[in-house]
Amino acid sequence: MNNLKDYFKKIDNLSHAFLIGNVIFDEIEKDLKEIISKRILLKDNINLRENPDIYYYNQDDKLIKKEEIKELLEKLSITSQINNSKIYIINGCEKLSDVVANAILKTLEEPASNIYAFLISKNIDSVKETIKSRCQKIIINSSNTNKKYDEKECEVADYLIKSIENNNIKSIALNADIYNKIENREMLKDIMGILLDKYNNCLNIKATNDIYNKENSEILLNNDIITLSKKLLVINNFQGLLDNYLNKNSIIDRFIIEMWRCNK
Repeated sequence: MNNLKDYFKKIDNLSHAFLIGNVIFDEIEKDLKEIISKRILLKDNINLRENPDIYYYNQDDKLIKKEEIKELLEKLSITSQINNSKIYIINGCEKLSDVVANAILKTLEEPASNIYAFLISKNIDSVKETIKSRCQKIIINSSNTNKKYDEKECEVADYLIKSIENNNIKSIALNADIYNKIENREMLKDIMGILLDKYNNCLNIKATNDIYNKENSEILLNNDIITLSKKLLVINNFQGLLDNYLNKNSIIDRFIIEMWRCNK
């Protein structure tokens, strides 16, 4: 997607945290300023870097320390001066240390209704999974564009999409066919990456009214914006959970169930 504003025009209810990937902050600063002005603070002529209710951190200039996150949490608890909202922006979030990332998780796991996070990354694949799984991802330029997936993996990914979207799998007990097609956990990881690209591309098409791209499964376009967003969050979450599950088949079962629930 090339225009951040077009994406947000299609969203009625804002998420508490957005991870905007594969982009340079300076290139989206103007659009982000307009989004925050019109959708959150409801005030014109704001400055993202000098505003009492916006906290801007740039990892490219100086690495964030744990003490700064503690100060941020304290500031977020103070009453807002504009429209009862607080916002923090972290540019270069792929460089967060483990200690700082864990400190930030508190605002992502237990978000207050008036706090919004915008995390910016030049390389979304390098962002820690604990962060990615708790944010709504917006990929401006897909970093997977140049990644070559095995032809068989792409075929299995398309088969899985059709099975989920057409409700072809009537019972979890009938998943044996998919178990056999997905040979191991590494293959499953690649398939999750393919699914992420396909669902994200279709969400971008819906949000920007782009012409249909033949690389996307046409069936995905039957989903609305909200459903696509839910399914992307499911895929994001499972990418982060893959290393925590010992049984490949149980991961597949749970994944399919969660994807089905998004349609309700």
